[in-house]
Amino acid sequence: MILKVRSAVAFLLLIAAQGSAAEIRGACEVRFQASSTLHDFSGTGKCLPFTAPLHPASAGNTLLPLVEVVVPVAGMETGIGARDRTMRKMFQADRHPGIHAAARDIDTDDLRRRMRADPAGKAPLEIVLAIRGVERKVPAFAGGLKEEGRRVSFEIEFPVSLKEFELEAPTVLGIVRVADRVVVKVSFSIEVEETPR
Repeated sequence: MILKVRSAVAFLLLIAAQGSAAEIRGACEVRFQASSTLHDFSGTGKCLPFTAPLHPASAGNTLLPLVEVVVPVAGMETGIGARDRTMRKMFQADRHPGIHAAARDIDTDDLRRRMRADPAGKAPLEIVLAIRGVERKVPAFAGGLKEEGRRVSFEIEFPVSLKEFELEAPTVLGIVRVADRVVVKVSFSIEVEETPR
């Protein structure tokens, strides 16, 4: 495993040293946890496949100028059809079919170093979320880093306040209400590829 991790690092360093063009290709799975008056519940979703360019940065590091992912609201599920329909109505899925997330100017080498140095294996990361046309900066934590060859996997966790995104928490019969705070965990699986110049 140490050899495989080193090969991933060596590949990124080679890109930076040679000024080579490269990109990441990735996918992600979303899990969210929420509470209601009666009980806690969870749900899942998937982002659309995405790509992002990698560029050499200062000090020989590698920079991701911009990574954007989209999670289709129609694919988000909690296991209960009625609750899923209410959730999609809250998101106005007919007018805003996707939840958008973006991160800018990520120094990938520095992020990996900070994750490895932290006892819990986590590092802070700021992302921008756009839900139903409302955009907010959200503090997140990246962790669970695994590297194998050119493949990298990790997780990002962050809280979402429904009120901050101007969302009205769903209710049932005016009695059962979903809590404002939702915890989101996103598992990423990406592959680094050199691109022709």
